[in-house]
Parts: sequence; C-alpha cells; structure tokens
Amino acid sequence: MLAFASSQTCFASDTSPVPQPPSDNAALQKIFNADQADRLGDAFRKEPEAVLARDGQRRDAALKMVKDGALRTARDYFSAAMVFQHSSEDIGLAHSLATIASYLDPQNKQYRWLIAASWDRMLMQHVQPQWYGTQYQGDDQGTFLFPVAEGAVTDAERAAMGVPSLDESHARLAEMAAMVGEKPHPKPPTIEDLQKNGRLNFGKTAPPASPGKTEK
Repeated sequence: MLAFASSQTCFASDTSPVPQPPSDNAALQKIFNADQADRLGDAFRKEPEAVLARDGQRRDAALKMVKDGALRTARDYFSAAMVFQHSSEDIGLAHSLATIASYLDPQNKQYRWLIAASWDRMLMQHVQPQWYGTQYQGDDQGTFLFPVAEGAVTDAERAAMGVPSLDESHARLAEMAAMVGEKPHPKPPTIEDLQKNGRLNFGKTAPPASPGKTEK
C-alpha cells in the first residue's frame, strides 16, 4: 500500500512539460504567399514569363526544404505541394505532398482539392483526359477546359474533394481565360486532337482556383 501511495505522489507531482505541436515553417509560408501573389493579381496575365521564372526559383527553394526535412505540419506539406503544382517537373511530388497534408488534416477542403488538381495535372502532362475538371489549357485560339474523362468521377466525388461540379467548371471558362489575357476557345480541341500534337504549352496554362481563392 505504501509503495502504491508513493507512486501516486510521484505521478501527481510530475511537472514534465507537455510537448507542443510543431509550428508552420515561416520561410516556406513566405514562398507560398509569393506564389499566390503572382496568381491573385494581374502578374500572370501581364508577365507570364517572369512569373514562370519566379516559379522556378520558388521550386528550388521549396525542394531544398523538402530534402532538409523542414516540412513539419499539414500546412507545410500543402504549401510546398502548391509550389510544386506550378512546376512542370514536379507534379508527382505535388500530388504526394498534398496527400500527406490531407492525411494530417483530413477536414481541410483545400488539401483535398489539391490532391484532385495535382492528379488532373499529372494526367494533362501525359496528354490524358483529366478526371475532376480543374485544369484549363490554352493555344493560339484561346483557353479551354482540358478534356475530361467521361464517367471517371461523379460530381458527388468532385464535391467530396472540394472541386466544383463539371458544369460549374465549364461556366468558369471565361473567367479563367481572362486571367491569362485570352478569350474562350471557339472550338475546344478533343483529347485526340491534343494527342496528335503530343506536347502541351504549360506556359499558357490558366491556373485554377481552389476553395477560398487559394489559387487562381
């Protein structure tokens, strides 16, 4: 009995500090904010080449943080994923990091949206029809919603990922075209037309908007 009481006393007087959750990486958040600033204003429309150059610099800085193990929170993984989403070289990495972010914070709709958007962009990169309808593309005749695989996912599944319905994505075409200083394509190409060309012009990709206007 004495031994039990003694152990209780020790337990009650334990003053060990409670571990605190990790904080977001401030340097990475600054990179993310700069990425978004280039897309929420007129910079992408007025100077797309300059924005793409800055994207490359942000990509290199974010990649170093990934290699250094500097991502600690769901927000860190999401922020890095968004930077890589804007690099034609790292779409797979963007998808992986967005998936980790959503695993750490499954209630966050923006994280789920980026899983869908990065998946669509991977498909688009390989000139395959996208599933969710998050990606817009442009050519010399204007901007169009990249072809969508019929029946790949339902609008209910899109909603679960924080993605608008397919009709809503079609309705946003004029807005997305205006963001890159273009007009809607008068006759959007089919996936077969695009596959004949075999290469996409990622410099004219209209960046899509996520829930809460995180990205345009």
